[in-house]
Amino acid sequence: MRTITHLSHIILFALLLISCTTTTVVQPTPTVVTSPTATPTNDISPDVAADIAANYTRWKNANIQHYRFQLMVGCFCPMSSIMPITVEVHDGQVTSMTDVNGTLISPKDPGADFFAQYTTITRIYDELTSSRFRDADKIAISYDPTYGFPSEISVDFIKLAVDDELYLNVSTFTLLQ
Repeated sequence: MRTITHLSHIILFALLLISCTTTTVVQPTPTVVTSPTATPTNDISPDVAADIAANYTRWKNANIQHYRFQLMVGCFCPMSSIMPITVEVHDGQVTSMTDVNGTLISPKDPGADFFAQYTTITRIYDELTSSRFRDADKIAISYDPTYGFPSEISVDFIKLAVDDELYLNVSTFTLLQ
């Protein structure tokens, strides 16, 4: 009996030792962002990729340095109650953001990170050429005919998933001096 008890303790100790020494390390998945000026090599249709590249070129050639627009981000997300936000951009930097009620949104506001990736036209193009968007199951984009910025974007990232869709609308675009 003593031998069985002793053997049980050895087996229990061995199992405990094995479970303590097995470690699983989860590495974060890096986000790959491709510059819109690069030649698209993606999973979206060649027509969509060509439209993105042509309109980005139109936007860059317009050389707009100071502008304001309203941004609507539609998704299953926490910030929808303050949309649309009004964003002012000067020399590629966001100079102000206000919510639908006219309240100033600080870049340090915890919610500001949620829509920061869409607060300049260049950032929107960066997102459109990112792997996340390239790998989407469905994407539709409308562009401003004069300046080439995306005015409406509708994305379904995973065809059979619920609540993964994203809708962006850029409206009331105004050139500023």
